[in-house]
Order: sequence, then structure tokens, then C-alpha cells
Amino acid sequence: MKKQWGTIVALILIVIVALFAVLNVESVPVNFGFTEVTWPLIMIILGSLFIGALTTVLISTSTAYRNKKELKNNKKELENAENKKEEAVARVRAEYEDKLTQKDFIISEKTNKISSLERELVNRMTQSTVTSSNGPIDSVPK
Repeated sequence: MKKQWGTIVALILIVIVALFAVLNVESVPVNFGFTEVTWPLIMIILGSLFIGALTTVLISTSTAYRNKKELKNNKKELENAENKKEEAVARVRAEYEDKLTQKDFIISEKTNKISSLERELVNRMTQSTVTSSNGPIDSVPK
């Protein structure tokens, strides 16, 4: 719908310029600074319109090209930043996994030590229970 309104407005402007040009057909002198020519006013109006349109197209094309180039550079920067972020995340993840592995190893060592101490305690308790149930041990004087 927006494009249709633009087309309608452009057609109305073209009709207005054409009517204005047709109403002004007498010849007028135009001084270019180094020479003077006499042309019909319709040619001057249409020529000015054409030069203005051409200038507008050239400026908008160069601006669009510059914007496209800047967008391409920004996309490349974004991609580089994403890659750096992913590398940093992978590095941090690897560091934490190493730390986690070390902690797991320490925990398993501690668990093994606790288990061995529990077994030793159970052995001592069972030995003292067996010894006390057999009666007092005679001590031999030296």
C-alpha cells in the first residue's frame, strides 16, 4: 500500500511539472558564464528536473553503497566477536572441567581414606572386643 501511494504521488508531480512546462514554451536566454544560449523554457524546466533527479540518484546510490559496505563490515565484526566469545566460553568451560576433575579426584581420595580408616577402626574394635571377651591378658613382669 505504501508503494502505491508513492507511485500516485509521483504521477501527480509528473503531471504538475508537465502542465507547468507546457504553459511556459517561450524562449528565454540562459547564461552559463562562458556562453549564452536561447532555449525554450520547457527545455530548461525539463533539463533542470532531469539534472536534479540524476543528482538525487547518484547521491542515494553512493549512500546506499556506503551503508551496504558498513553493514558488511559490522557483520564481519559481529562474527569475529561471536567467535571470540565462543572461544572464551570453551576455554572457561575447559578450565572448570579441569577443576571439577581435580575436585572429583580429591573427593575419591578422601572417600578411600575414610573407608580405610573405618575398616581400621572396625578391626581395632573387633580385636579389643575379642581380647576383652577372652579375659584379662596376663602381663609378664620383666
